[in-house]
Amino acid sequence: MSDSAFQWLLEQIHSARGMASLWCLDEHAQGDTLPNASSLSVITNRWDQSELTRHAGLDTHFSDFDFSPWVDGSLDLVFYRVSKEKPVVHHIINEAGRCLKPGGELVLCGHKTDGTKTYIDKASAYLGQREKAKKMGQLYVARLVRSDRLATPLDDSDYTIPRPIFTDDDVQFFSKPGLFGWQKRDRGSAMLWEQAAPRLQTSGAETLLDLGCGYGYLGLMTQRLPLKRRVLTDNNAAALAMAAYNAEHNGIPAEVIGADCGERITDTFDAVLCNPPFHQGFGVSGDLTDRFLRSAHTHLTPNGRAWFVVNRFIPLEQKARGLFTHAEVLADRDGFKVIELRR
Repeated sequence: MSDSAFQWLLEQIHSARGMASLWCLDEHAQGDTLPNASSLSVITNRWDQSELTRHAGLDTHFSDFDFSPWVDGSLDLVFYRVSKEKPVVHHIINEAGRCLKPGGELVLCGHKTDGTKTYIDKASAYLGQREKAKKMGQLYVARLVRSDRLATPLDDSDYTIPRPIFTDDDVQFFSKPGLFGWQKRDRGSAMLWEQAAPRLQTSGAETLLDLGCGYGYLGLMTQRLPLKRRVLTDNNAAALAMAAYNAEHNGIPAEVIGADCGERITDTFDAVLCNPPFHQGFGVSGDLTDRFLRSAHTHLTPNGRAWFVVNRFIPLEQKARGLFTHAEVLADRDGFKVIELRR
């Protein structure tokens, strides 16, 4: 179930029928009773959240928080439970201010540990008000009224602009705010590629799935392999945008598909590469690795192989039993382990 901040926000949304409203949804709806109102639109950067809200009958926009469908001063209300990444929060607050009518409200909430009070203070100043956050237990909440004139926007680290971060084996990778660890090469993914690359070269694999691709590092590092097809998939809109950008920039043929844990993809592949996330929303989710394991099993051909990298504390070898006939730890160091799985 979702957290108390999300529940508070849902109550505000349910009470706002008939007003031009926008719900900025990151990664929090988990089977909640969602509102159903013709005046409410949703913008979300998560494929799974977009599926939930679409099925609830809401006007849903899946993107990396691209607010271009809403013109200046067109909204009465914007609802937002703050995200984990500061540039995302700043970007959404800036765009909310632009889209709100004078007198419209930005409804913000989050936990104390999310830095919510600071975000509310910044948003209040930007909107031209000096309203304070209200404390409700461990929550901070606010309904901030937009004035006739906005102040200086918050620093969003040039949220929308891709920028180069590194080059590896002649592949230049770009990334942007909105992705976890977006400014660096992930150590776990680099370790996975180190172990999987020589095995892929001799495997005879013709098709490959990068499951949870991020900005596309693993899938695009296969550029020298004679693959007939490579598919990169992720749940996050920023990841999909950057994976597609990197594939095109480097001239590497790839299909980039939005899906929650590969659920929309019905084909099978000779090889699967996966560095699964182990966080969902603001907490650690114990079943995410299980879901990625099941997805890898579903998407492998009968003789296919999958390579995973996980934190050492995740018992992936034990979790793989019952699905795979073979699970071998190829490397275990620096807090990570790489495992090869066979059907």
